[in-house]
Amino acid sequence: MLVKFSIIEITLNECQAQNKFDNSNIHKIFEDQLINQYNVSESSAKQRIHKLQKLSNTLVKYNKEIKQALYLDYKRPAAEVDLTEIFPVTSGIKHAIRHLNKWMSHQKVATPLSMIGSSSWIQYEPKGVCLIISPWNYPIQLALGPLTSAIAAGNTALIKPSEITRHSSSILRRIIEEVFDENEVAVIEGDVEIATELLKLPFNHIFFTGSPEVGKIVMAAAAKNLASVTLELGGKSPAIIDETADIKAAARISMAKFFEQRTNVHRSGLRFYS
Repeated sequence: MLVKFSIIEITLNECQAQNKFDNSNIHKIFEDQLINQYNVSESSAKQRIHKLQKLSNTLVKYNKEIKQALYLDYKRPAAEVDLTEIFPVTSGIKHAIRHLNKWMSHQKVATPLSMIGSSSWIQYEPKGVCLIISPWNYPIQLALGPLTSAIAAGNTALIKPSEITRHSSSILRRIIEEVFDENEVAVIEGDVEIATELLKLPFNHIFFTGSPEVGKIVMAAAAKNLASVTLELGGKSPAIIDETADIKAAARISMAKFFEQRTNVHRSGLRFYS
């Protein structure tokens, strides 16, 4: 009991650091990333792979602390943390590392007859400075998953985690600070006022996971700066059971999905049709 109390006390003290962010700090970090984006965009595949490997190794290093943080935030079981938070990120990093050289290479395409004498190819380029707004239900996976893609593509990024999962946000910030310089990747903790201030900045791309209502706000803010967006919006998946189904198996699967993450995931069916 004494050990558990000391862990809680340390983590809560770390959470207080989120109050350090104000408008001036946010703008400075953004400006630093704005300047540094060109250096990052010119990084080689080898350099990006090194960053991704370091991120994966650091995530594994903090496995125990991540589990403690998620338990303190909403009693997430340790096995579920491995399955839904850590493994998806490390798997995504391995996939990016395996394919990165191909993604960064020129892809030759046919040249139109009107352009005879020239050659054509597709070359993917970084977006620039990205904003990742992650939700509370998968605070590690849905922050570091999009970040993996951003790093692989040669972008800089600001991560705004949910203020609801304070302990998870704190350990996420510690991981990022150990792997990256602030002018490449930074975690900005805070409430809706901080998120609103971030959305005023001219990011090149915004990745948002959350409700359709807030998604509309994010998209409207992005439109003012002609920023592209990736919106992963919430919802519930209906379960449709027809006459050919094994009723016992269908009931077992449906109930398992119903209780997954306490129904706070779009795979959780709250409506059943037969």
